Amino acid sequence: MSDPNLEAEEQTSYEETATRGQPAQPAANQEALTDLLTEPLTKAYVKAIVALYALLGAGMGLIVILSEIVDESIVDGGIGSDFVALTFAGMPISGVPHIAATIALLVGGYLGVRMAADDRQTMLTAGAGALAGTAALWILSSFLAVSQLDNTDIEVGGLIINAVVLGLVVGAIAAGTVYVMRNLVPDVQRSAA
Repeated sequence: MSDPNLEAEEQTSYEETATRGQPAQPAANQEALTDLLTEPLTKAYVKAIVALYALLGAGMGLIVILSEIVDESIVDGGIGSDFVALTFAGMPISGVPHIAATIALLVGGYLGVRMAADDRQTMLTAGAGALAGTAALWILSSFLAVSQLDNTDIEVGGLIINAVVLGLVVGAIAAGTVYVMRNLVPDVQRSAA
């Protein structure tokens, strides 16, 4: 049998040790960080978040690659065309595809959670909306930006071709985000079922 005085003495020495700057042992109901990271729910969220970031990174990289492959000029003529990439007015021309790709994540995420339709219809809606939105955003902002530059014109054909080709990539990002939201994020999977 155990001695109650000995048990009290062992408990007191542990409490004294803990109060002398030694870290106390975690309570039995607290999980260690490594245990939390291996929980299925945590792993599922991490997987979904990484998939979203990877999707955005791949889309943004493809935008750069495809714009080089298409090789259609957007701005033509004048000294202004030499400095477009270096000026604030050049941002709508060179930066809009990346901005549109980022917005595609928001569009796909929102529709993936809120749209009451099957996956195919929701992905098609997100993709088509992002494609059309990218074209509208890029064409409108480019015309407005170039209107502020002297001796610079828009190559309308090149701008439209680039807007459609790069809009397809942005649409794929939005559609892919719907897939990720509906098939990888645990809370959405449960609420959609």
